[in-house]
Amino acid sequence: MVDDVHICVDILNNALAKHQIEKISIDEYRRKFFFPVARFYQMLGLPSYGPKYQALAEDYIFEYRNRFKECNLHPLAFQTLERLQAYGVSHSILTAGKQSDVEYFINYYGLDGQIHFVDGANNVEASGKDERALEHLSFLDVNCDEALLVGDTCHDWEVARLIGCKPLLFTNGHVEMERLKQWNTPTIACLSEVYDWVSN
Repeated sequence: MVDDVHICVDILNNALAKHQIEKISIDEYRRKFFFPVARFYQMLGLPSYGPKYQALAEDYIFEYRNRFKECNLHPLAFQTLERLQAYGVSHSILTAGKQSDVEYFINYYGLDGQIHFVDGANNVEASGKDERALEHLSFLDVNCDEALLVGDTCHDWEVARLIGCKPLLFTNGHVEMERLKQWNTPTIACLSEVYDWVSN
């Protein structure tokens, strides 16, 4: 929902510069980014384990916390959540972001009235969602085949397939459209299309 790719790339480039590694563009980031983040860092030449990786993760989160207010919601995100809520569709968030941070971000953007459950990580290392996805739906008492997972990464598709729910991939997030389309699953370019997809 939050259009944060530009600051994510900027923070990543600060880390690359500190390690004397060439910076990457937003387009290159969207062509390459993947979970788990540790392996993505390893591909870029950054520390990917141990204290140095932990320090990188903590620095990244610290900078993101300080700068997230530079970001806006993606177009029509708030309106789409309102329309879906009126239509009787509830919304929850399953994220690799730290629980307390995501709750704060949701409150800042005024989404707390639309989001019914936040399921974040208890660390800052952005570990994957797959091991928590089934527990997430179980807590909500929602059958897998009744759920729609809207995400913007290849990992989101993997999680949806793993737990047996429908995936819908947003092409204007952290991964470029060409990579998302390789999964032969529905994609959307604007979040308002979520409502159209659900209501039809």
